[in-house]
Amino acid sequence: MFCPKCGAENAEAAQFCRACGANISLVPQAVSGQLAERFEEDEGLREHRKHRRGEGATVERAVRSLFMGVAFIFVAFAVRTWAPAGHIWWFWMFLPAAAMLAEGVSTTLRLREKKQQRLAPPAFVPSSLAPPRAAAGLPPRNTGEIVQPPSVTEATTRHLAMPSERKPEDV
Repeated sequence: MFCPKCGAENAEAAQFCRACGANISLVPQAVSGQLAERFEEDEGLREHRKHRRGEGATVERAVRSLFMGVAFIFVAFAVRTWAPAGHIWWFWMFLPAAAMLAEGVSTTLRLREKKQQRLAPPAFVPSSLAPPRAAAGLPPRNTGEIVQPPSVTEATTRHLAMPSERKPEDV
């Protein structure tokens, strides 16, 4: 097996290149095509986990987070009022409340942004450049100033078109 980084030959069971130290443990799987199958399986598993956890911006997630944040605030005040020694640690309940409220607000804003992107046509982004002038407002063109650049092919053909000084008898 050869290292894809430096090209050094290594043993088939090697995990690292003996010349450059690169990780070559996945090279046999990539050559046989097993690595692509493995990545496809991993991608499908990631999508399944994401769907199961409910990731992504949804209205349900936004509402749930907002209500949970408000609930934590009420629990914090309830702990302060009725729990023994609650007057010492009640304010720590504001940390999860703030996290839940922030997640609910950010999910709501993300949903609103997605909705606006779907509904609105692509917006024109004004550039910092000045608008182009109309062609009638341009000064007349002075073609006497234009000099044609030398051509590479013209110089090559000029050398090829020259008569040869050697005669066929000299060869």
